[in-house]
Amino acid sequence: MLQQFKQDQTRTKNALRQDILYRESHLASVKSGGDNLLAAVHSYTHDANMEIVTRVLQLPQELRDDIYMHLWELNDKHDPSRSLLYWWDSFDEPWFSRDDDPNKLRWLRTPLMTLRPPHFIDKCFVGPVFAKEALKQLKDSVGKDLRPIGERNPVAECGLLDASMDDFVEKDVFGVGITVEELVRNLDLRVNFQCDALTDNEFAEIQKSKTHDRGSLGAGATTYTRDDYLRDLGDGVAALLNIPHTERVTTHNEHGRHLNTRARVITLAIRQEDDFIWRDHSAILKLVARAYHGLRAKGFAVKVQYYSEEIELKLLFEDDVWEWTSDDWDRNLIWKNTFGIGSGTSPQRYVWAQLQEHLFRRLDNDSLIGS
Repeated sequence: MLQQFKQDQTRTKNALRQDILYRESHLASVKSGGDNLLAAVHSYTHDANMEIVTRVLQLPQELRDDIYMHLWELNDKHDPSRSLLYWWDSFDEPWFSRDDDPNKLRWLRTPLMTLRPPHFIDKCFVGPVFAKEALKQLKDSVGKDLRPIGERNPVAECGLLDASMDDFVEKDVFGVGITVEELVRNLDLRVNFQCDALTDNEFAEIQKSKTHDRGSLGAGATTYTRDDYLRDLGDGVAALLNIPHTERVTTHNEHGRHLNTRARVITLAIRQEDDFIWRDHSAILKLVARAYHGLRAKGFAVKVQYYSEEIELKLLFEDDVWEWTSDDWDRNLIWKNTFGIGSGTSPQRYVWAQLQEHLFRRLDNDSLIGS
């Protein structure tokens, strides 16, 4: 009986090994088939679009421009220009994705389309000529007509995170020779500096992301540090200071036709909810100061905003800050704080003093711009 049991056990093990080998082989073929399916979907979509694109490109330029304007048109449910400005740094994300486990539901799936720029500027689907002409149409028209459509207002400001500054200025995101910075020269700009990125929990996530981008850390590789992060932000500020000075032109305000030209506004927004007295706070403020003074020297109307719910401090500094007296600095911590009038807590006073020291202390121009 025992011998029979052992024989059955051996046969079962062998059968399981064969099943596992077959399953691994089957999974490999399914994954290969998945790659082929993705390629087929992309190819079919490209070919279907190119039938129309080829005809469009044969039309006179004036008619092509009308088509591009229609594609960018804002309505109550659809705002492609806002989608582009919000999600341009997700442009490299795939249109289709698959899980390596084919047993999962929706193995081949389409990510949310609202979380990426519109398809008609993707040269993989419409070719480089159509994509570039559509982007140029946006560049020529964005920010000029401020009349609302229904309950929606057209985009008037482009916002970006501090970590995206370098790509914003330098990267050919769409692969057609146009940067996002070039596209939005007729929009105001808001750069968000995230002080909390340097706290332990937040920075641990950044380190994971950098490791993923670089691949697993091998022998001799170094961990991405806070100094590396600040150095990258410094490179981003340097790129931002290279943008050309442009003015903001509008043809319509919210009421009707009204031609106006003014200085382009760039807001440097500092957001912080933790670690108010760490050295990293000063490091971020020094970068903001470098951007602030450098952009002002180029003729931009630069504002600085500080916002923290944790210490109930929300401030906006405009050009009149340079006219403040010592008494004004003593009073305005309370009067300029839009969270409401209070006595000025210790963290508030600390941040207030840091802002005055790093951003609004009078120095010579070389020190301000080159620090």
